[in-house]
Amino acid sequence: MLAEAPVLRRRCVEMSPEEQSPQPGISAEGFDPDEYWEGMHVRNRGFEAVGFGGLGVGFNSWMYRVRRRVLRRALRRAAVMAEGASVLDVGAGTGFYVREWLKLGAASVTGSDLSAAAVDTLRSELPAAEFVREDIAETSRPTSGRQYDLVSAFDVLFHIVDDARFLRAIQNLADLTRPGGHFLLSDNFLHGPALRARHQVSRSLEEIDGALEAAGFERVVRLPMFFLMNKPVDSQSRALHVLWRVISRVCRRSHRAGTALGAVLFLPELLLTAVAREGPTTELVVCRRR
Repeated sequence: MLAEAPVLRRRCVEMSPEEQSPQPGISAEGFDPDEYWEGMHVRNRGFEAVGFGGLGVGFNSWMYRVRRRVLRRALRRAAVMAEGASVLDVGAGTGFYVREWLKLGAASVTGSDLSAAAVDTLRSELPAAEFVREDIAETSRPTSGRQYDLVSAFDVLFHIVDDARFLRAIQNLADLTRPGGHFLLSDNFLHGPALRARHQVSRSLEEIDGALEAAGFERVVRLPMFFLMNKPVDSQSRALHVLWRVISRVCRRSHRAGTALGAVLFLPELLLTAVAREGPTTELVVCRRR
């Protein structure tokens, strides 16, 4: 069984500004992921396509600085070496994690994305990596049946709104990870029922763990990716909800102020994510394939 980490309480979801707040029972019927993500990458660049676009590039930049530190912390805690490894990053988007894997000394890095526009941009910007267009939730085995030492899918799986496709994606990710290799993902791991919006589903910790275990993964590390700088949909703390509303309002009214606010929150965020076993925000999990 996947080892259970001690519970502090609750967590949050990362959503683009266009997305409605997720609610139990909301149907995603009629949602076309190909059309949605192609449109996002055609209309936008950088964080406007994949992050909290309405909060501005500055605040998002500080969020990605946190992501970088948490990724490296997770690798240390899980005793995973990226240097010399073959890596696949699923949902490569703007190439942030592809760049991180290259900086960490990976021998080869492949990025995949659903969007042709994203793949075309990444091929021109990052010639040191390979990029392919594919849907990880498709039935056929992706990337020509290759296996990798490390596979990552950050902020990807909660955008697969169909549950059957979600399970298929987990199995495909397992097939892409060599036995003894590692799979890294970020998700919301709710302690209650799934929360559904049109293009996002925050699934429960129990549901995600069950899918990972059934696919042949065992969890090695689970730790907070954010504590303050994300929407606390899995928190009952009134203070955290008020704080997030204030942060969102400040950032949307003035991107310059949002940049300054991100700088102020950066060190407290690093401290909280380092000491907390769980937090009110997205978490990063490292799994090993049995």
